[in-house]
Amino acid sequence: MKRIFSLYILVNFALLPCLGFAQENTEKKEPASEQTEASKEEGRVKFSPTNRRDPFLSRDEISTIERNRRAEMERIEKERKAKEDALIAARDAEKAKAEREAYLKANPHLAIISKIKIQGMMGDEVQINNDFKGVGSKVAGATITKITGTRIYFKYKGKDFSLPIPKPKD
Repeated sequence: MKRIFSLYILVNFALLPCLGFAQENTEKKEPASEQTEASKEEGRVKFSPTNRRDPFLSRDEISTIERNRRAEMERIEKERKAKEDALIAARDAEKAKAEREAYLKANPHLAIISKIKIQGMMGDEVQINNDFKGVGSKVAGATITKITGTRIYFKYKGKDFSLPIPKPKD
């Protein structure tokens, strides 16, 4: 009895979908002239590809486009990197300039050393920049404080410094 009942249920479930197809369509059909836009759209075939490739382009064209896109991305990345490097270089240059200015402020004589050219010595005077100067004279803003046989001592902006007297050439 159980077998017959289970066979009966199996047959009903197996045949039920078939019976649904066999039924007549009882919906009222509209004339062709009265069909709405929505029903016209339902009858059209829609293009919905599963990938992003344009079907109107060949594989060679797609690879060319992709290659150009990659080259453009690399160019943009190089430009961004160059701008970043330029900003870093500018920041480093500004930092070096600030350090140099701080060093020159602590050692102001370094700014004028290149303007002092010592040619030699004659007695108690030295020849600096093609002119003879003695103790107390000013050279490029620095005051000569002491002259020895080998060095000349200067004072500039409160800081003392000295320069050697070059030995005469034979």
